[in-house]
Amino acid sequence: MLLVPRNPLTGEPWCPPDDEAAVVAPLDSGVWAYLAYPGATSPMPATGVLPLGVLRDDYPLPPRPRSLLRPHYRAYDDTLVGLPAIRTPQLRRYYDARRP
Repeated sequence: MLLVPRNPLTGEPWCPPDDEAAVVAPLDSGVWAYLAYPGATSPMPATGVLPLGVLRDDYPLPPRPRSLLRPHYRAYDDTLVGLPAIRTPQLRRYYDARRP
């Protein structure tokens, strides 16, 4: 299962070019950037050139969660069951291993 960003302009999820069998789970680009590069993303794009010696600090820090982002196990399992790809052997083994 791949967590991929959605294009902020078109809303289309990024698709890997060589892995047709992958199950793609699209995320908002801001959420994906936070998970992929924590602390390295700016909420506003920087444009133009700043004078020498001036640091860019004109945006507030984005809110950070108090704990790690974890999917709710029941919602995750229910969503997984609804995917047509659950019939593939890899996902079916994964799903069966998670069931109590």
